[in-house]
Amino acid sequence: MRLIMFNTTMGVAAGIALMLVPRFWAVVRGDHPPLLLVSPQRAAGGWAATFGALGAILTSLGFVMTVWHPLAPAKDYIDTIFGEPTLILGVLLLTAAWHLARSGDPLDPERLRTALSPASWVVFWLGIVLAWCAAAIVRFDAVSSAPAEEPITGLLHDWPMVENLFFAIVLYGLAAVGCLAFPFAIRPTSRVAWPIMYWAWTVSGVAFALFSAMNFYTHTGLLINLGTDGVDFRW
Repeated sequence: MRLIMFNTTMGVAAGIALMLVPRFWAVVRGDHPPLLLVSPQRAAGGWAATFGALGAILTSLGFVMTVWHPLAPAKDYIDTIFGEPTLILGVLLLTAAWHLARSGDPLDPERLRTALSPASWVVFWLGIVLAWCAAAIVRFDAVSSAPAEEPITGLLHDWPMVENLFFAIVLYGLAAVGCLAFPFAIRPTSRVAWPIMYWAWTVSGVAFALFSAMNFYTHTGLLINLGTDGVDFRW
């Protein structure tokens, strides 16, 4: 079986975006939450360039995965669960980059809240999509376990629910919570939704990025092991 896999790059880019968006909003709000790890100075150029780069990766690869279904030889439904939400996220990031690059004072909190008001509808419904994706992962064993030939994650081959729950709760579930909180978190008086969004996207983003980065190793090993005769897999 020949697999074409670029969900590694997509996962890392999506994870970085989930980490950066709440930090961007913290800079706009003038807040200093734990693990901010970015400059609190309001400089829109760097944010626009970063969101544009991530958006270009996610939009292009998400579009290809949505219409081409490269993972179909392994699981024909996984392209829909991963590719389509990634495409939506990529377009949102490109739109944000365009707005930040062309606005006169792009980091003015009131102007940004006004601009984000209609966009928050899209983010909220992306949260609904992610919630249903999480439900499908658990109900239909959509992610399942990695093949036994895959290093590290293949050790859980006989326990598919472990990876299903990790995807459903930590990756998709927390990302959905952040999206659902987003319309309320951008309000100036937000005291509950804002930290919920910040930590939900931070944890989900770190998990997405770390897991996808690890897959550069595990997917390489998988493809090598699939082409190896016998059961003496390389780990």
